[in-house]
Amino acid sequence: MKNILDSGKIEGLINGLKNLGISAAAVFPSDEIRFDNIFRKMCEDNLCGSYGKNYKCPPFTGEPEDLKSEVLSYDTAVLIQTIHNIEDSFDFEGMSEGGAIHADNTKKAEAYIKENLDFKQILTLGAGGCRICGKCGAVDNTPCRFPDKAAASVEAYCIDVSHMTNSHGLNYINGVNTVSYVAAFLLK
Repeated sequence: MKNILDSGKIEGLINGLKNLGISAAAVFPSDEIRFDNIFRKMCEDNLCGSYGKNYKCPPFTGEPEDLKSEVLSYDTAVLIQTIHNIEDSFDFEGMSEGGAIHADNTKKAEAYIKENLDFKQILTLGAGGCRICGKCGAVDNTPCRFPDKAAASVEAYCIDVSHMTNSHGLNYINGVNTVSYVAAFLLK
């Protein structure tokens, strides 16, 4: 699959994203994304507590093969990363703070991409399940209140984040006392 952006636009996009406070970014054809169903198993094991409680988490997101087909229907992937310093590996407050900064960075990056690139469609995949509402409608079987803003996680789509970062010039692990978050924007 061909990347829909030329090298000059890619460089400008990455610089623009970094100017927003994003730590690192990469742009590549979406068919370079690797998938692994082990991430669905982790969701089913409910490691984060959101399985069946968030419309943008499994099982509501759909079957892994359908999600893979959806991702591969896009031409280009834009990957962003937020690297946040923490006191130590038990600094859950610092990790939460980094997650909130990354959520804000994801919104800023999405707006920047929409403003500066010409595309027909965008699929935004963030870090962790959608957190727009304090309590997702999935909990009490009411419709999603913000379907145009809600975003599933990269992992819910069974995307191998470690491979995606490391194979596109970013580090999955960025050193002692840091936490790293990613989001991906798929364009066509």
